[in-house]
Amino acid sequence: MSRTSIRRAGHRPLTKDMLLPMQLARTRALSLEHHLALAANAQGRGNLDLMVCLLKAVYMAFYLRSKSPAETDVRAIRRAEAALERCMARAERSETWAMLDADKSAIERVLLLHDEQLATTPTHRYLDALDKLNRFALEGLKSPIPAEPQSES
Repeated sequence: MSRTSIRRAGHRPLTKDMLLPMQLARTRALSLEHHLALAANAQGRGNLDLMVCLLKAVYMAFYLRSKSPAETDVRAIRRAEAALERCMARAERSETWAMLDADKSAIERVLLLHDEQLATTPTHRYLDALDKLNRFALEGLKSPIPAEPQSES
């Protein structure tokens, strides 16, 4: 009896490496990069490159959220994005790159979520999310994170 497998046209089967999370050294390096960027910004030593690093981490956390995300995760990601926008607005007004403690906490919460995602997400899902992030950056859209739904009163 022969077994046949059905594959979608143009799709290769995923390798073992693609099905597993990224290597620990890579996830630690990414995590360290994100947390150092946050620490530098929180101490008033930020710059545009560090802000972009944090924005990328926040957007990757959004793209890597589970298929049926808890709304609290999306709200936390929205809050982190808003905190980064406030920090950039201060810098554009020639103020310091420093951020408020509440903003730092909002961003840190998402970085911790993203650390967990990096440790557990299969590599192919990470690469798909990275591809979405790159397409978003090329298209120049405002934000990939949908606005919070307005409640009807």
